[in-house]
Amino acid sequence: MFDLTVRRTMALPVPTLYRAWTTGWASWFAEADTIRMRPVVGLPWFFEVGQRLDDGTLKRHPHYGRFLELVPNELVKLTWVTGPGGTSGAETIVTVGLVSIGEKTEVTLTHAGFATAEARDHHENSWPTVLEQQEKKLSALGVESVPVEVGAGVDALRPNRSIPDASLIPVRSYPDLDAAVTWLRDALGFAERLRIHGHRVQFSVGNGAMVAAEWDPSASPATGGRPPATLMIRVANIDRTYERALAMGATGVSSPTDHPYGERQAVLRDPAGHSWTLTQTIADVDPASWGGELL
Repeated sequence: MFDLTVRRTMALPVPTLYRAWTTGWASWFAEADTIRMRPVVGLPWFFEVGQRLDDGTLKRHPHYGRFLELVPNELVKLTWVTGPGGTSGAETIVTVGLVSIGEKTEVTLTHAGFATAEARDHHENSWPTVLEQQEKKLSALGVESVPVEVGAGVDALRPNRSIPDASLIPVRSYPDLDAAVTWLRDALGFAERLRIHGHRVQFSVGNGAMVAAEWDPSASPATGGRPPATLMIRVANIDRTYERALAMGATGVSSPTDHPYGERQAVLRDPAGHSWTLTQTIADVDPASWGGELL
């Protein structure tokens, strides 16, 4: 296997470049009408890059891959597959590191896994030009013009084995947790993901998730005739989201706090009184280290 590394210091802030490599490909590299991509670890992506030929026609080059690691405003790691003249179908890995240097950013791009030296050399010659064009196009747009995907929150979310990948997670309480697990599994087809014995169970359902929690009616009476429930939402910056929610009329129940399962969490009630749990992944933690059991 053959690898390469390219570095460039750009007169652009880190957040602008992070958005460019996750949600802003159309602003500097890909044909906008071809992009099929969400910056979520494990999800496949696709886009085409246009090449204007001498006769005026546009030749499109398909690019495929999946995100392997996303650390907001620090690192983007993804697989990279292109056709003849590119990786020739080989699944290579592109890692982009971003380090702030005042108002500039040091970009370190590593492209690994080429099957031939020829393919490596071709990309070693082309990546500096691509990065130069990226800086020119983003600078011309302005740092605030690189788009953020609608519904993506502030930035992409970090992975954590101790929490489902879903961005929105309902949490419902049951006086008999074992009976609830049996019903959710057998009646609705939920799949147990993680069990915290005597406390709660995480479920996967399609591309979504749910948490069933143990509930003691004597300690926490039902509200409106129903057991307590909340919606958990994963965010990239919990402190900023929490303060913004309070400024817009929410009531704080518990302020952001770090937990041993790799999440920083807070609870609030929206202006209508509904409960929300905000959670930000701060580390990828093995559930076994805090008493959870992956199933």
